[in-house]
Amino acid sequence: MRFPTFKRARADITARIQRARRDGYRRGAGEAELFKRAVGVVLIERPQAIDWLNKAIDSGRAQLESQHALEREIEAWDMSCRIGFLVAVV
Repeated sequence: MRFPTFKRARADITARIQRARRDGYRRGAGEAELFKRAVGVVLIERPQAIDWLNKAIDSGRAQLESQHALEREIEAWDMSCRIGFLVAVV
């Protein structure tokens, strides 16, 4: 049995953060589509969009925390989710 090395552990953390970014972006884009369908493309108001996004992020953060994700992983997911949402809405 091989013992984990620093190099392998670092590669694992890097992969987890990249996966969190990818999943966060996907979740943000999906929430944007739900938001546009619920509200309508013409009636988008900034405060309403931010509230929707914050609710999605709170539930996603709670889910990641329950899975004992690293704080860096949660922050990467959070930022990617925000970017995915805002890119898809605007």
